[in-house]
Amino acid sequence: MICKTRNLSISQQGMFNWHSNFGLFFETSLVAILSYVPFLNLVLGTRPIAFPHFAVPSFSFYCVIMAYDELRKIYLRNGMEKSANGRTKYTGWVARNTYY
Repeated sequence: MICKTRNLSISQQGMFNWHSNFGLFFETSLVAILSYVPFLNLVLGTRPIAFPHFAVPSFSFYCVIMAYDELRKIYLRNGMEKSANGRTKYTGWVARNTYY
């Protein structure tokens, strides 16, 4: 989700790619099923982990990464200017001196 755009926020871009959305939810549900279904724990030789040990670290890491990226994009958008020929000029964090 972070790599979808360079300077648009996730609220501006939207989540319209249904293949990507399916992949996110499928991956999360697969990990939960492999961790918490007793039959699969017996077959795979694993044991279920406590839910706080599963959810708290991953969710807090997700929140930090998303907050960092949204703040980075805000900082980047504040440093952009439109030039006379209609191109966007980056004067902020990620600056390129050449136009293509």
